[in-house]
Amino acid sequence: MFSKNRNEALEQAKQKLQQELETDRSRLEREREQVETERAQLEKLRNELEAREDKLEALEDQLEDLEDELDDQEEELEDAESVKELLNVVSERIPVIMRDINEALVTPEAMENMAKSLATYYRTLIDAGMDKELANQMTVIQSTQMNPMTTRHGLRAAYPAPPSPPTRPAPPAPEAPQSPPQHAEFQTLDTEA
Repeated sequence: MFSKNRNEALEQAKQKLQQELETDRSRLEREREQVETERAQLEKLRNELEAREDKLEALEDQLEDLEDELDDQEEELEDAESVKELLNVVSERIPVIMRDINEALVTPEAMENMAKSLATYYRTLIDAGMDKELANQMTVIQSTQMNPMTTRHGLRAAYPAPPSPPTRPAPPAPEAPQSPPQHAEFQTLDTEA
């Protein structure tokens, strides 16, 4: 009997151990499934993180491109501002320089010499037998050519247009056709009326 009890106790212990083993196995299976689920979630999160890193890198590249473009635009703006400043300086100084050049060229002595030269030119044309009006027009043309500064900068003196070449007389107009002779009857009617 002692052995029977012993066998039963062993059988019960064995069953109890098997139950515990089954329970542990089930628990381990659940834990393994949970670990697999967590691993899958972790893999998903890692993929999302990599995608976000790629997106972040792309955004950083875009930001660098925008910074480069902004730098280029700032340089262009600085160039444009320097050109604007240069143009402002030039627009202020050119009239002064032109006035100084004109004053240097148009001294009282230079004007007196030019007037004497033009008077001699005019007298020579008249002495050569040229018409006074034509000599006057040619002298005005000569005066503008003697001072090239006035012709290049819109200060040209007004002068009449050069004479047009002589025109040939127009050929005589063809004679109008003569009316046919009227009969005596019509003439009397015309005179009576």
